[in-house]
Amino acid sequence: MDILIVGAGAMGELFSRYLARRYGVGVYDVDPSKSERVAELSGSRVQRDLADLGGYEAALVCVPISSTSSVIDLLAERMRAGSLLVEISSVKTPVMESMRRAHSRGMRTVSIHPLFGPGIGRLCEGRAAIVEVADLEEEMDIASGIFPFELIPVSLEEHDRSMAWLALAHLLLNTFLSASDREADLLLNLQTTTLSWFTKLAAASLTQSDELTSELIELNPYFPEVLRSFLGDLSPDMRRIRAKIRRWRDLLDLRGSYRSLYR
Repeated sequence: MDILIVGAGAMGELFSRYLARRYGVGVYDVDPSKSERVAELSGSRVQRDLADLGGYEAALVCVPISSTSSVIDLLAERMRAGSLLVEISSVKTPVMESMRRAHSRGMRTVSIHPLFGPGIGRLCEGRAAIVEVADLEEEMDIASGIFPFELIPVSLEEHDRSMAWLALAHLLLNTFLSASDREADLLLNLQTTTLSWFTKLAAASLTQSDELTSELIELNPYFPEVLRSFLGDLSPDMRRIRAKIRRWRDLLDLRGSYRSLYR
């Protein structure tokens, strides 16, 4: 099977490296220098444009969320009926209509969201959400035949509500860094163990592109509700806040989490 990877960013590079071991892979990006670099690293070939895609039996879309829908529509027009179309966006609501249009045109469609970043060591150790486009059982069979990671089926609403909380986490981490920037030297000098781990997590969030972080917030229809919920609980009254934490206490290993800070 020949697979076209559209988007030569970090995730496009990650998947090209993996898929090129098993399939013929072409890489396309609006920036030719990116597709050339990824093709060289993965041993795949450069696809110069999206005019003639008849030689590909599958395509993997790894572009920004805001561009995913238009790319899906274009691929559905130019690839043969029966071809496989996979997208990996981290917010599904803006792209699902285009995926369903592609399916109605005779494309096989799979919508997944890798729950890991490009820094993962081995794909087989990862997990990915899969959201039904038309037939979840068939789509899980297709995805599991191509990718080595665990698939977690969720509804469209469940996925995007969860990702709205992820967006809030990124917002908090980045806001902490921006608000405390003038005192960065002092905070580093007097770091507690908790603050050390928090700043490491915040620093890691800065490696994610501004575009992706912004789109996680701006394109998720559930983010305003999540933000209101958070602001409604925001208070210096720690006793009141902790009194509302019930389910998390059942799910989390509190002592183990604390010990892990010192490993």
